[in-house]
Amino acid sequence: MSEGDARKYVCELILAIEHLHKNKIIYRDLKPENVALNAEGHIKLIDFGLSKQLDVLAQESTSFVGAIAYLAPEILKKQGHTKSIDWYYVGALLYELLVGIPPYYNNNRKILFENIKNGPLRIP
Repeated sequence: MSEGDARKYVCELILAIEHLHKNKIIYRDLKPENVALNAEGHIKLIDFGLSKQLDVLAQESTSFVGAIAYLAPEILKKQGHTKSIDWYYVGALLYELLVGIPPYYNNNRKILFENIKNGPLRIP
């Protein structure tokens, strides 16, 4: 995908995530399969099954949620996560839009998890 197209879609994602956070909702499952385009070419978030509404957005959640290739380090380390997890997913999605695969990707789940927790981010 071109940088211009990626920028447009990520800007719309940022607006969507900000709206959810203002309404005390953590999306927690941002991946390409959960982003659809409407007839005008604008993004729509779909599948809110893993979303969580919090009384206070600073409140931590300890659920193990998300798509395997997009898991955030704090989830793998079994640390609590807040709305900041959605920003990690925005970055991971932007990486995939530009590079073609998720950051840290490996077919071997054990290596993938180790890469996410400790591996350097390679930017081609």
